[in-house]
Amino acid sequence: MKRVQTIFITDLDGTLLGHDDFAFAAIRADILAFLARGIAIIPNSSKTGPEIESFCAELGVTLPFICENGAALVNADLLARGRDPDMPSRVIAGTTVERLMSIWISAVDPALRQSCVFIDAMEEAEQTRILGLSGDALERALARDFSVLFQFNGDEKAFVRMCAQAADAGLAVHRGGRVCCLSGRHDKSTFNKFIRGMFAPEPIAPRVIGFGDSENDVALLCAADVACVVPRPGAPLLTLPDPPDKVIVAPQPAPSGWIIAANAAFAALDTGKES
Repeated sequence: MKRVQTIFITDLDGTLLGHDDFAFAAIRADILAFLARGIAIIPNSSKTGPEIESFCAELGVTLPFICENGAALVNADLLARGRDPDMPSRVIAGTTVERLMSIWISAVDPALRQSCVFIDAMEEAEQTRILGLSGDALERALARDFSVLFQFNGDEKAFVRMCAQAADAGLAVHRGGRVCCLSGRHDKSTFNKFIRGMFAPEPIAPRVIGFGDSENDVALLCAADVACVVPRPGAPLLTLPDPPDKVIVAPQPAPSGWIIAANAAFAALDTGKES
């Protein structure tokens, strides 16, 4: 009987962390129990590196993680587990903020750019009002290496034109509930193949379980062996255009929904042993 490596790749806000309070204390012991069983847990978020490091510190464990919507895999050397002494701590897929802004200015019409107000150029009080964060939490959220947050004040047609011009230049614009995010052309599935390859020497290919709650998680979920969809309070359930064979819908929002889905996915794969 051969052991199969199980990998959880999970969004944070609204998926593992509570939708409104970003809490996870109720499932902290369950998360640690999965880690004790040898399951690799990789947070994969639009959050910055410092934000995810703060989550890991609260959890009490150092984890490999993917930040800024697939821009970088941090603590990649932990996945190597000593097999590759040359594995760097960070593997980068993103574009630096300096380079992003240079491309942005040259590629997007000035009239469209005038409708964009970048968050890092605002006064702190306005940043707090928009992001709902203050103090150290606000500082961590703005410590972006590979993306820039902004508000767009134009109409929908102008927004579509702006996105098209950015895409033609190799950039991407993601629109969230509060702000837009400018980045390179990467997403939450960017490192899936790399992560699977880290476990290639194992006798049996690893099984990846993905967790998400929003449109920003679609690429991650569709690239997994099992997709766990966590519902959002007051919002339609996320649908996947190209789902894997197994999709599990959590019966409750985060954080409790995450652990219910995780247990169901683990049982469905029967990954403890395989002949």
